[in-house]
Amino acid sequence: MTRIFVSIASYRDPETPATLRDLFAKAAQPERVFAGVLWQAVPGDDDDCMVLPAGIPSDNVRGIQVHPCESMGACWARHRILTELRGAEEFVLQIDSHMRFAPGWDDKLLAMWALCGSPRAVLSTYPIPYTPPDILGAPSFAILTAKAFNHRGVLMFLARAQDYSLRPAKPQPNPFISAGFLFVPAAAFDEVPYDGNLYFIGEEVSMAARLWTHGWDVHSPNEVVVYHFYGRNTERPTHWADNSNWKHRDEDSLSRVRHLLGMEVCTDPKVIANLAQFGLGTARTLAEYERYADVDLRRQVIGPAAKCGRFAPHPAPASLATQRIFTRIFDDNAWKSWETQSGSGSTRLAASAVLAGLASLFESLKIRTLVDAGCGDVNWLADLSASLEIYFGVDIVERLAVQNSRILGHRPGHFFKALDIARDTMPKADAILCRNVLSHLCNADIAAALSQFAKSGATWLLATTHDGVTQNQNTATGVWRPVDLAAAPFLLPVPQHRIPDGKGRWLGVWRLA
Repeated sequence: MTRIFVSIASYRDPETPATLRDLFAKAAQPERVFAGVLWQAVPGDDDDCMVLPAGIPSDNVRGIQVHPCESMGACWARHRILTELRGAEEFVLQIDSHMRFAPGWDDKLLAMWALCGSPRAVLSTYPIPYTPPDILGAPSFAILTAKAFNHRGVLMFLARAQDYSLRPAKPQPNPFISAGFLFVPAAAFDEVPYDGNLYFIGEEVSMAARLWTHGWDVHSPNEVVVYHFYGRNTERPTHWADNSNWKHRDEDSLSRVRHLLGMEVCTDPKVIANLAQFGLGTARTLAEYERYADVDLRRQVIGPAAKCGRFAPHPAPASLATQRIFTRIFDDNAWKSWETQSGSGSTRLAASAVLAGLASLFESLKIRTLVDAGCGDVNWLADLSASLEIYFGVDIVERLAVQNSRILGHRPGHFFKALDIARDTMPKADAILCRNVLSHLCNADIAAALSQFAKSGATWLLATTHDGVTQNQNTATGVWRPVDLAAAPFLLPVPQHRIPDGKGRWLGVWRLA
């Protein structure tokens, strides 16, 4: 049975017992639910906040009680719960202490997580409101958007509600998180431990960036499973009402967030203590996070995607790593050709022989639509592409796709897009051309690209292959070596046609369908 650990930080909150009661009462399988509660309460004054409701299995609730004067804020509490109360449960649900639940919330969360299609999926959004004791708000599909930057330039989020009857069939990708509703595989908090040095504001954008750069993919749930009380019992003080020095801690916390996110350089050792333990990941970069989230944290700019909350699927870390390699090659003109930054093999002179053969091949095989997989700057193919009904140039370097669209996009039937040929779905066309590209990829990416080509629906594959290779050497992506696609480990059949393309190099032609 898949178990769920539920983290609840409670600060003098009389809603906590009702939250616990509803948590277990509404679970489809309450025996798999284990709650960890950090009660920040004054004995005698707040005893009603710490009552364990009847019917809840006491073995399924773990707790720590501290006096409010000992508390260092919400993130400190969440950190303690996750490090001191969490067991070996497979999933973690982090919530606030004033929540209600939909019937079968546990089954629904696990089912939604599975629909994301990734073992590194995360579910998070701002929950629908409720009014105590149990008046639930109308359901809606809530997605997180970028709201504004606060007085210290830290990005704040806002939920945008869509009609629940029109909700999507599965959770939708999103770069933002809610600290009060965060459902993750337990491994996420092993890799990305909660930063207890933060106070409150800034925990969400910092955790969102940390999860994403560690390779975790946040999604907006497409089913309502939890509800949140956005008011407050006025008889009980908040942490900042109880603690006169909260402003100093909050300012230090905001400085820590700004330092982490590259918005300022802080040299105060107290502020940046242990930051390496709670830092960004290396699977994806902060710049890539900002580009995906459509925000500029340093310049405090919110783009249209961030405002409306519509995002593309999360890019695979391996795809971004490949993109970084070839973007650097393009930017630095690493192949040292004055005519084209796609390298000497893409000069018109170097391609003159293969161009003549391609023109005849297009005619004989009736190729009218073409996907150029790894098109570079289209320097060598620009004249021949004009004879096609549809030319679709794809390249992993985004700036090349933009540049090509600017220079050649005016031509009828010419389209360009940044795609990873090893991981992204290829457009459908009569043929796929992949000249002088696969030799720069590792063997695993070559195999993946060949698989994508086969699934594309194209009839023909035209790809560079070399003579004299008995066993294809594996190299790191970005390092060239000759590749024979008919040799191990690829083992394509002997090509039906071969067009000479330099000494020992051919453009092989294979029938895919």
